[in-house]
Amino acid sequence: MIENRPLGARLTYCCALALFTSGYALQAFSFSMPGLVQDWQLPAALIGPLLASALIGLLPGYMLVAPLADRIGERPVICAALLGLAGSTLFCLLADGFLLLALGRFATGVAIGAAIPGAVSIASQQGAPRWRGAQVVGIYIAFSLGFLTAGLASSWLVPHWHWRASWGLTLPLALGAAALFRIMLPPQRPKRLVSRPLAALFAPQWRVGTLLFWLVSSIGLGLFYALQAWLPLLSTRGGSSFASAVTATSLFTLGTALGAAPMIWWADRMGPFRALLAMSGLGLAGILLLGGLAGPGGSLFHAAALLAGIGIGGGQKGAIAAASIFYPPALRSTGLGWTLGIGRLGAACGPLLIGYLTMHDVESGRALLSLAAPVPLLMLAAFWLHRAYGRIDLPSPIDAPFPCKDQEK
Repeated sequence: MIENRPLGARLTYCCALALFTSGYALQAFSFSMPGLVQDWQLPAALIGPLLASALIGLLPGYMLVAPLADRIGERPVICAALLGLAGSTLFCLLADGFLLLALGRFATGVAIGAAIPGAVSIASQQGAPRWRGAQVVGIYIAFSLGFLTAGLASSWLVPHWHWRASWGLTLPLALGAAALFRIMLPPQRPKRLVSRPLAALFAPQWRVGTLLFWLVSSIGLGLFYALQAWLPLLSTRGGSSFASAVTATSLFTLGTALGAAPMIWWADRMGPFRALLAMSGLGLAGILLLGGLAGPGGSLFHAAALLAGIGIGGGQKGAIAAASIFYPPALRSTGLGWTLGIGRLGAACGPLLIGYLTMHDVESGRALLSLAAPVPLLMLAAFWLHRAYGRIDLPSPIDAPFPCKDQEK
């Protein structure tokens, strides 16, 4: 942990900026889809793969590039990733066909996947041990705010300029974040090195938790990205105006940020895993309401989108915060990278599933309702984590073996 408190606070803000930029770069593309599909006359069969290309790119970013931070330090990995994000965005701005644009979005995903675990690892080592999980949830609010800002920017830029117009804001954000990390983050951060960090994730004290975190991440990210990517298009196809579709998606995104508050509150009182169980229940209710109210839009549909965002976004933030507590610093970037990387399988499958249903003319409400099916499995995994490990958020030595369940309050 950085002992200099002002420096620690500044590093946390840098981490939040990296996540904000990542969220913006991912979501701005989704708001371009209605215009892109119309301008390029894109076949329905290609919409899902194009939306999933960045999410698939996240997989090697998380699993192959991000773990390098446990060996060479966070600064070179994060700075290179942010510079790569700026470069891939410029490539997308110049792309003139489906294949080039899909390649650029894949590279965008790799860059984002390389940056996020290191940034979360740095933030999780700042401040008092009791609040480190809450701090990780807090910086993930910046990720949601990046999504929300993409919606607000797109609602003005896309109708007045071009469907690519909102992408350009990623360039100064990514370059600025890279410069700040280069200035403030020490070149080397001392850690207790592990010779085989991936194998260490399956040591007896972490094996079951690792597998359950992978399952939770896959389902949570699948739900999150399916709604973020497809809600604008499903809303307009269901009869909503473009403005109403942007409102619903923006409220879903706002909900993913607001969900941090109940997640932090419940986690402090009953532990991160029971809090995840409760947030998943809220997300399930929101999805069911979205599917039942799909059509011309309206205030109830918008409220359902907000509720779904609170449950899904708050739960996903809480799951990543719990994983950052679960693994010791020497394994944290690897553990988080693989948790988020395996989660990419779900993140890619979510949009692809909705794309498959849309391609077969399944109406918007039924397509949204299909997303409710895996939520009970997510709730079961959260219950199992609590039964197996209890209150992992209770104070313990940072590098000690995994806390035992008898530490529970």
